[in-house]
Amino acid sequence: MTTRHSPFPGGAALAALLLMLAQGSRAERLFVGILEADSYQSVIYGASAFSRVADLPIALEMVSAALAKNMALPSLTGVSVQDALRIVQSVDPALPLTADNPANVAIVPLADNGSALLGAFAAAYKKRTPLAAATLFEEPSDTNLVPRVAVAIANHHALASASSAALAWAWENRSRLVDAPSQSIPGTLRVLVNPQRLADLLGTRSEKASTILNVDKLLRDFETFSFALSMDGQALALTVRGKPREQSALSTLAASLRPPRERFWLGLPDDAFFASLSACGAPTLWDAYLGTTRIRLLRPAAELAPPEAFGGERLLYLAPTPDKKGLCFVQIEPVTNAAAVREAIQKLHTPEAKDGLVLKREAPRRTGDTQIETYGITLQPPAAGAGAAARSADPSTLFTLMSLFLKQAVLETAVANGCLITAIGPARSLEHELSSLSFPEKPLTLNRKISVQDTALAGNLDVGSSLHLASLLRYIVSIMPGVKPEHLRVLPVGGDGATFGISQSADRTLTASLRFEANEIAALQRINRDGREVLQELFFQMFASQMLNLQPPPGAGVGPKP
Repeated sequence: MTTRHSPFPGGAALAALLLMLAQGSRAERLFVGILEADSYQSVIYGASAFSRVADLPIALEMVSAALAKNMALPSLTGVSVQDALRIVQSVDPALPLTADNPANVAIVPLADNGSALLGAFAAAYKKRTPLAAATLFEEPSDTNLVPRVAVAIANHHALASASSAALAWAWENRSRLVDAPSQSIPGTLRVLVNPQRLADLLGTRSEKASTILNVDKLLRDFETFSFALSMDGQALALTVRGKPREQSALSTLAASLRPPRERFWLGLPDDAFFASLSACGAPTLWDAYLGTTRIRLLRPAAELAPPEAFGGERLLYLAPTPDKKGLCFVQIEPVTNAAAVREAIQKLHTPEAKDGLVLKREAPRRTGDTQIETYGITLQPPAAGAGAAARSADPSTLFTLMSLFLKQAVLETAVANGCLITAIGPARSLEHELSSLSFPEKPLTLNRKISVQDTALAGNLDVGSSLHLASLLRYIVSIMPGVKPEHLRVLPVGGDGATFGISQSADRTLTASLRFEANEIAALQRINRDGREVLQELFFQMFASQMLNLQPPPGAGVGPKP
């Protein structure tokens, strides 16, 4: 697909469109966002290629159905499928939010003067009513069609919508909508939104995600916001780009982000199932956008040492243990005040469990000049609340899974080579992970891999992550007690995984991109189709064994350790 370029700088084009629509639109309707694609054909071709390689036929069906619903056309008769397609959304703030408010208007390129498309509407709908600048078609002969559609023809484009009011608004702004500059963000489908208005519309849906991410606050701190979805035979990618508002918490956070030093990219092992590296001058600035859920196993010493004691870079990875019988989660942070951090990691034990997590300090040990602190991990169901202090709340699924995988794990931490390193996994895992602090040279680091895979992340990365979920699932099965060769045969070897990155331009515009390789999704599809029964059986056996405190049979190996 060929990416079109805006005649204005990317940020200026977005701001200009929002400003024009805000000043020139009718007062009763407000602009929410606009979707554009190079053509209908490019969207279908991209979705088709992705569906085939990813072994996910439903992806093409979903894209086709979404386009058909939003274009509101009886057929593609008279439509130019190779020219730019746009769908604009507006809302009437005086009316309640319903299925018809906000409403979409499709701006469809035509192959002729519109007569062929109007003829298709006349053949598909029994009732036709002239409007001021459009025609309202009702009583479709096919129940799959939209019950009522208003259609207007302008400058070799058809404007079609299920809402007559939305169409009237789009008709008044047709020159701005049809001739608006193309978005510079690359993608098969590109969407520009008004972030404040989108936050208003999300409403309770954003509240459901608030335990993980404060979507409402994040959107409201953007001045401009756009995102793009790309589909092809190689990958599915979601790219988000936005300019933070001046003097907002997001603007302060963006100013504190920086590319990690090159040598720290060498600390992420090649066999990691999950790996991430970021650099931030003030990591606590992220807290404003995180949800209410907090897991103290992530940066456990952060609240016990002064913020300036840490250098800013933070490495995370989940990797197999050297004996290939468990998992180990590792965190590495450079420190600027080793003495303060050493003092902090001796105080990680907690006398009470407000969040269900208890760390019990065990005897420290030494490896060379390094003192390693060790803590046993116990998870207890958190209290239901002040009114029911005597009984425990029902444990969540997350709590149950953490209890399962942390059953035999310990937390080990030390300050060595100018870094704080923390490992959660089998006892004495930290000795092996200390080798990561040597940062050995490697031909392809994660930041280079992400930059090659996604052109949207131009320049240096402030955050880079990778995930190999299919390989992780297969590995977990391989280390389960009682696993047999036939269990593994139905689970495919993983694909190329997923990557995520955040970069920013000189004017603090943030770009974030999540990319799933098509062969990774295909592997997950085969696991779901062919290995679901195996996973259910083995997880149930392991869960029952852990809950009953049963030991695995002799020779079965050690169960998975986070």
